[in-house]
Amino acid sequence: MNNFKIVSLLFCCVCFIKCNSQTHYKPVSDFPEIEIDTNTVNFTDQEHFQNKVTGKTVKVLHSVENTGFHFYNSVSFKNEKTGIIVGGTRLRISSTQDGGQHWKSFSFSGFANAFYCTTIYNNQFFVVGASRFIFRNKNLDKEWEVFDVSSLSKNNYGLRYPKFYKIKFSESGLGFIIGDNSGNPILLKTTNGGKNWQLNPLNGLKKDDNSLSDLFILPDNTILIITFKGNVYQSENGGNNWLLLRSGKQGESLNSIAFKNKKEGYISGLQSLLLKTKDGGKTWHKIDTSVLGPDANISNLEYTKNNQLLLTTAESFQNHKYITFVFSVDQEENISPFLLKKEKTFTGDAYGLFILKNKLFVLDRDKLYKTSL
Repeated sequence: MNNFKIVSLLFCCVCFIKCNSQTHYKPVSDFPEIEIDTNTVNFTDQEHFQNKVTGKTVKVLHSVENTGFHFYNSVSFKNEKTGIIVGGTRLRISSTQDGGQHWKSFSFSGFANAFYCTTIYNNQFFVVGASRFIFRNKNLDKEWEVFDVSSLSKNNYGLRYPKFYKIKFSESGLGFIIGDNSGNPILLKTTNGGKNWQLNPLNGLKKDDNSLSDLFILPDNTILIITFKGNVYQSENGGNNWLLLRSGKQGESLNSIAFKNKKEGYISGLQSLLLKTKDGGKTWHKIDTSVLGPDANISNLEYTKNNQLLLTTAESFQNHKYITFVFSVDQEENISPFLLKKEKTFTGDAYGLFILKNKLFVLDRDKLYKTSL
């Protein structure tokens, strides 16, 4: 009888722990620790100008006046009407369903933390940042849902304050979230399009790597990741093991990675660092970036459908303006401005770049621009 009681008690404890571990998304309102504020802003008279490089019209879909505590880091659009921009402070999301004329803004924190990345998979928005919650939404008229990643840790406080910098999916539904957790690199993995997530081992990483900064998933599900230490790794078994392709040099820090195919790709970072490989990462050569200036932060790399490489630069909290912050790189590796406006300058602090078919959405620190490629 006593043995039966002990077994029953253990069974109940296991069930309690399992039932209290989040394995699916819940409405954001189910979490009282998440503060929710909303407001609206209208841009019915959208500013526009002509891009001197392409001759195409550029529309300003969103702008903010005071960027000290209000800024955006990432953008994604399902179509030309429906999209979101995310950033900070206070975990901020703004959404539009009419091409930027009207926006609804949410903030999900009372602190200075920010969202860093948004992406779309299976017609659903995903958002991550300096938060233990993964946000998702399929219908912007309905409530956002969240997945609490702290439930993935054996230690209740092991994943309380992660910083997730990027989230990306392959067409098959393989997806990863990368960043750092208390000074250690972290990688979350899904095999079902983000319905569930699990902590993924990082076997093969150098001991001094403290954060993952970006990743790229090739069509055959080969995964490439880069770090703030300048290292580049590759996995061909779903992220279970990692092979060092490039060891970073002293003072290097990588921000972005993009590949045209399995052989040819670029990585970029601080101090105008732009490197190219033509053999799948075995060797890299430096690209002349003098047109950007010596201290540019190359914040984004993205290939268009026509295999044109675009890049953006970021100069955070600088007082002076820039004639452009969006550049293109041709097949001969020459860099030239892609976005110019007559007798006008830009803030030049871009962290968001999104391509939808033949449309380009790009975030400066204070404005969201849309133009045709």
